[in-house]
Amino acid sequence: MAKKILVFSFLIVISLSVFCNEEERTKMRPQDRLILDLFVDLWQDKPENIDTEIYNRGVSITLFYDYPLGYSNFSLAPGVNFTSHNMYSNNWYKYSFSNDKFDFVEIYETLSYEKNRIRVNYIELPFEMRFRSRTDRDNPHSFRFALGAKFGYLVHANTRYIGEYYIDETPENNKHKREVAFKEYNLDNINNRRFSAISRIGYGNVNFIVNYQLGNTFKNNKAEDMHPLSIGISWIIN
Repeated sequence: MAKKILVFSFLIVISLSVFCNEEERTKMRPQDRLILDLFVDLWQDKPENIDTEIYNRGVSITLFYDYPLGYSNFSLAPGVNFTSHNMYSNNWYKYSFSNDKFDFVEIYETLSYEKNRIRVNYIELPFEMRFRSRTDRDNPHSFRFALGAKFGYLVHANTRYIGEYYIDETPENNKHKREVAFKEYNLDNINNRRFSAISRIGYGNVNFIVNYQLGNTFKNNKAEDMHPLSIGISWIIN
């Protein structure tokens, strides 16, 4: 689906570029420098015993330096970005002393819980090739299309669990359970670096985004093939 969207968007850009070349040219001023993205993650290549929720929300905020290319409708935009992903699932992400690593462990069916998620935060360096149908900055009514990539570095990760928990961790050893709420930090078996393809298309200040991570989030555990496809809405603040 993502490939079809990108091909269709590219054809629109070519058509608009031809149309714009017939109009009087004005040099484009820098635009789209502060952008807020709200998205959901569709986790790819999940193991059979890991079920994620449909609504795995995330947020991203990016500061760009927009560099117009002469009198064309195109510009280049490097930037700096903060992105936060959340994955809600039926598995704890916890340390195994026997295996000496962090891994996903399925929550017992006899336990009920309100929340179970893992969060990963990145600082990233994005780079975009942009097209806008109008070159005047004062007019927000412009078709926009951007395609690019970003390199990210993991700066924080934690888990959060709210629900029932066996005191001795297993129902076989202890039948008693209690309500708990806890967070765990200093997680391991998560890749520190990542590389993603990014795209944005829309009209005016509200755009549609599709980002695809070209690599795995976890390493050396049962979820080592998992990576997110992010789909959402982008707001151009400035």
